[in-house]
Amino acid sequence: MARGKVILGMLALTLAVELCACGKSDDRTLAQIDEASVAPGAGSPMTANAKLEKAVRARFDSDERVKAANLKVNADVTKNEVTLSGTVDSEALRARAVELAKSAHVGVIVTDKITVKPRQSNSMPAEKTTLV
Repeated sequence: MARGKVILGMLALTLAVELCACGKSDDRTLAQIDEASVAPGAGSPMTANAKLEKAVRARFDSDERVKAANLKVNADVTKNEVTLSGTVDSEALRARAVELAKSAHVGVIVTDKITVKPRQSNSMPAEKTTLV
């Protein structure tokens, strides 16, 4: 009989502990949860974005005209995407920037928001001469 009371007491104690634990909330912050959801060894998305942006900038630095255009690079590794923006003076330069960005990382999607505005010439147009 005493043995039955001990077992019953242990069951009651186990049940009480389980009921108390049900009311506990997870005190982790949102940042900790986001950090925990990143694959081991992958680092944070912000760090990965910075690395991808740096890789694109390194490609841009290899071409003097693209480098001089000073384009903005915004990476989002969660979408495997790089967005380019800014202004260049020719369609060929825009295409070159996109090509270089695509070569920075295999499979990266490049969103092109580059504006093409040809430079204005500083010279005056030649006067028309009419032969009489």
